[in-house]
Amino acid sequence: MFEELLNNIEWLFSGLGVVIGIAALNFIRKLKFSAPAKFLTHISEYLVSLFRSSEDIAKNVDLDLRPRNTPFELWLHELPRIQAWLKVINLNPFSLSIKNISLEFGYGGLTAKSKTDFHDLKVEKYSVHDGILAEGDLTGEQADYIAKYQDNPQCRITIRATLKSPSKEISYENSWLEGVPVRLVNDQQRKARLLVEKIGENA
Repeated sequence: MFEELLNNIEWLFSGLGVVIGIAALNFIRKLKFSAPAKFLTHISEYLVSLFRSSEDIAKNVDLDLRPRNTPFELWLHELPRIQAWLKVINLNPFSLSIKNISLEFGYGGLTAKSKTDFHDLKVEKYSVHDGILAEGDLTGEQADYIAKYQDNPQCRITIRATLKSPSKEISYENSWLEGVPVRLVNDQQRKARLLVEKIGENA
């Protein structure tokens, strides 16, 4: 049997061989033996992921701000922070893990970045996960600029992520989402403090 496999090694790794192999694994994994089924599912998903390009995998992912309420918040208290509630849709036939998410946003003339690391946050195949919190720190100077800004609080956001499929890492980007509404938290307190400081300087 081993010699037969060696003689047909090229066919096994041809396109037809891979398709038939995956089909066989899909059939076998439907058996009710849970431990073998899980193992075969892992092998099947690994092979499907292996033969798909990173670009194709990324096209089947949509990482965006959560649509309900106001998902993007700038906390302007003494320890200013960025908080963004995100939603990810995974249309791939295998699960993905999120290793990290980076946010870059423009608010008026200000550009700021943040990065959130995850311990392999899992998104199942053909599923939606809409409870992902990405957050990071703002500097005091950035918070002061935001508090002073007088126009309507909207911004542009780019979302980047490092995803992990069963066989490889993928870089994902959703560039410059325009007109994102922003919820400012504790901005009035910071504005009041800045006003007091300005009065003190002019006294």
